[in-house]
Amino acid sequence: MTLLDVQHVKKIYKTRFKGNQVEALKDIHFTVEKGEYVAIMGESGSGKSTLLNILAMLDKPTAGRVYLNGMDTATIKNKDASSFRREKLGFVFQDFNLLDTLSVKDNILLPLVLSRRPLKQMMTQVEAISRQLGIHSL
Repeated sequence: MTLLDVQHVKKIYKTRFKGNQVEALKDIHFTVEKGEYVAIMGESGSGKSTLLNILAMLDKPTAGRVYLNGMDTATIKNKDASSFRREKLGFVFQDFNLLDTLSVKDNILLPLVLSRRPLKQMMTQVEAISRQLGIHSL
């Protein structure tokens, strides 16, 4: 079963200088099947973040298509993209994006609050996740 299907994705950024363009991604195509793990590696400036931003619908490709679970991400409206990301995608940022004004528990709880789940269910999940990670005492 194909979970991710990237078809001939291209991303071009226009610069401020006389209409110059920078081609960040050129004809990227690959699939990810259920059960596969993928690492995207490359030199600084090679387009890794650009690709991930497109896959997560934080940016749009100049050309090409991205399908997640068979759904064309171009058909997902901007207002629905954040809930789609929250429910269907997982991210690990290079620089962890914790809010230093919140406790560890509250940082874990934050995405669950955005999903509007019942508090008891959220607290059960936070407890289970923190125990699994060995951080329940923090």
